[in-house]
Amino acid sequence: MASDRIVSDPAGVDALAATLRSSGTIAIDLEFVSESRYVPELCLVQVAWGDPADPEVAAIDPLAADPTAVVALVGDPEVETVFHAAQADLALLAQRFDVTARSLYDSQIAAAFLGLGDQIGYANLIESLLGISLDKGAQFTDWCKRPLSDEQLRYAFDDVRYLIRAWPELRRRLEEAGRLDWVVEETERLAETASSRTPPEQMYRRVKAWSKLRGRDLGALQALAAWRERTALAENRPPSWIVQDRSMLEIARRAPTSPRDLHGIRGVKEGTVHRHGQEILDAVREGLASPPPREPRARPLPDAARAWSVLLSGLVNARARESGIAPRFVGTRSDVEELVRWWVEGDRAAEPDVPLLRGWRRELAGDALLAWLSGETAIEIDEASDAGIRLANG
Repeated sequence: MASDRIVSDPAGVDALAATLRSSGTIAIDLEFVSESRYVPELCLVQVAWGDPADPEVAAIDPLAADPTAVVALVGDPEVETVFHAAQADLALLAQRFDVTARSLYDSQIAAAFLGLGDQIGYANLIESLLGISLDKGAQFTDWCKRPLSDEQLRYAFDDVRYLIRAWPELRRRLEEAGRLDWVVEETERLAETASSRTPPEQMYRRVKAWSKLRGRDLGALQALAAWRERTALAENRPPSWIVQDRSMLEIARRAPTSPRDLHGIRGVKEGTVHRHGQEILDAVREGLASPPPREPRARPLPDAARAWSVLLSGLVNARARESGIAPRFVGTRSDVEELVRWWVEGDRAAEPDVPLLRGWRRELAGDALLAWLSGETAIEIDEASDAGIRLANG
């Protein structure tokens, strides 16, 4: 379309940012390449705004011009931004531009709250709402290669062109169902989660089988994992490309003190010793001197409480199905167990800060779980309903 354009100069980015800020609502999407990188490389930023029936569409080439002025709008509470399946995009914006989303709507989450499917793809959503079939053939092409092909540009522009057209219909349905506030709450939670990054000092918990280590060995692993995380970010290489998890564990156990010792550890490549050997040895020495404190382990739930968790998980799933919402949004098994543990072991006069007792989750399921735990209601089989079970007065 005539309005579709590529912005590739600083003045154009600034002018576009001013236009978008005054528009109030924008649809936005990012194209990036993640292969061989720890943090994906941003290759294109697409935006749409204006009349949803005939929107303006543009794309910024971040390889030619800094897109900060535009992507920063995602963090502006005065600008409503609409993404589809935003988690990876938000993580990239946080890491590359220090942007945390405000006034965010995720059309995939909105669809899940309207019974349109859990984690529905963009093409399926657009076909469902607008009856338009999109060509997704360019999805996995090399977005960093220039020039971009006509097929890539068409794909990229369509990703926001129809998103801004679909959003008013999604919003209307959410308002009619009384669930717009639920989606706002969930997307705010997504924004905070996606923009947070595990501190390097806690990355040892992501090393497979880390919990098998104790004391000084665990201290060595903690320091090693922190070093690997910082190195991976600095070099933008996946952590496993620097040192694999199984080699990290072996280094922590054997506590090498020389490059020769490192050469004897399986999986530690000669190039790694050459480039990073002294850094690894320094991290091991540092970690051995200051192991992390032992953490108290949660006691296993009593048999009866474990049975309650199974039963109440079924109730959560039933409530979710009745409401047409994917059960994973309402509460996981661990969420239920956290609530049951408080009921069994905690101070019932002071409610815990657990997901099932906050916001829309409490309205949908949390209060029902408390009612059952307190004996006010009973769970009964209901073969006539899709849920299969129901609550009755106790």
